[in-house]
Amino acid sequence: MNIFLRRLLPCLVACSLHAMPASADTTVRSLGEVRSAIKTADAPAPDGFGQQLPGGFTKDFLALQLAPGRDPKRLVLAGAKPWPQRPGMYVGVVCLTASPGHAAIALRYPVGDCAGFDDGTDNEIWFGVFERGADNVPRLMARTDVPVAVPTDWSTAGNIDVPPTIGSGDDKGAVVGLPQNWQRFDLAPYLLRDGDYAFGVRAGWFESYAGGGASFEALYLFHIDGKSLRVVFAQPMMFDQTIAGEWHKDGTRSHDVSSSSNSLVVLSGVTDGFHDLQLREKGGKSRQTFQWSKEMKSYQPQ
Repeated sequence: MNIFLRRLLPCLVACSLHAMPASADTTVRSLGEVRSAIKTADAPAPDGFGQQLPGGFTKDFLALQLAPGRDPKRLVLAGAKPWPQRPGMYVGVVCLTASPGHAAIALRYPVGDCAGFDDGTDNEIWFGVFERGADNVPRLMARTDVPVAVPTDWSTAGNIDVPPTIGSGDDKGAVVGLPQNWQRFDLAPYLLRDGDYAFGVRAGWFESYAGGGASFEALYLFHIDGKSLRVVFAQPMMFDQTIAGEWHKDGTRSHDVSSSSNSLVVLSGVTDGFHDLQLREKGGKSRQTFQWSKEMKSYQPQ
């Protein structure tokens, strides 16, 4: 598939589905007709990573602070957002491609996320936390020491299908894989212990095939550990799949739709000083509990 189309297709499908009104009664004969069938008022594009930068932040500043020593010509995304649970603090992100040439191509077709050209492994994404001082200047408090390369473990969520691109698993039997794209900040109040919040980032995968497609999403939680920002949780949250079926005489086609999603609940129980977490299937019975591991400095399934 052409690299331009590969970057744009997930956004086109997702944006089209979200833009369609709930009472839509228009029938289209193929996915290619979706865009022309949409009738909706103009709306601003989502800014999940805060690319409309707050005062005092610039792209160059974020790149220098979060990815020191990297070629700024590789930069394709820089963003920052206020952290609601920590007044005066901001979460920041920069995304760099493998080369300035790849960056030039990606910037022609910006999609608002940090996406690789193939499997997501040819880009780099860095995160950080900033605090404004009395002089109103943002200062870096903590950042990821290296580009984030923690895979999602799909073995723990029995109600969530595994993206086909991930494969059959590693030597230990776990089904793991790095995201194809990083989509947006998730700034829900993830309270890990008293006064100590984590912030979330949503990451995803997308599969397209004749007459259908599928999207998958995971949640990454980042926790401040001294001057370092660590991934302490990386688990599947949802999948949504459409598979083409039989054609009808009127030219329309049946589709089988399947989906499932989880919510993350912070429990009252505490392990090694950190609240336990639990993934709960929305509308279902699936439950998976995670407890803090002092040795791993992260949440592990129980």
